[in-house]
Amino acid sequence: MNEFRATAMADLHTLTAFVDAACAEAGVGEDVAFAVRLAVEEAFTNIMEHGYGGDGGPVAVAIDAGAHGVRVVIRDEAPAFDPLHAPAPDLDAALEEREPGGLGWHLVRQVMDTVEHEPATPRGNVLTLTKRLPAAAPEHQEG
Repeated sequence: MNEFRATAMADLHTLTAFVDAACAEAGVGEDVAFAVRLAVEEAFTNIMEHGYGGDGGPVAVAIDAGAHGVRVVIRDEAPAFDPLHAPAPDLDAALEEREPGGLGWHLVRQVMDTVEHEPATPRGNVLTLTKRLPAAAPEHQEG
């Protein structure tokens, strides 16, 4: 399992390069790599901006990519926050009636197959994101 450690929003570019490299090394397709990169970017940005209030703090991102998919574990020391309880945005409301923000966690839940949260000990959060690889299409055999 590969791991990346960050402490500030300025680490985002290096983090996304780390995600891309882990996905490429495992040979996952571009669609899966894009979804994983997008989810990690959204989660990391939310941790830095909301969890740490823009001041930064420790975040560890571990990636395990293989034949069945990609599993990302993100650990922080920010106040407890379960993104599964984040309210879903009202996508049917007129643009001028929508509250700003709230799309990030919705997007993460849409592009990943599973999103799990657990409190870390003694403080912080552990977020596990999983993206399964699409099943290979059966080969067409001519008889």
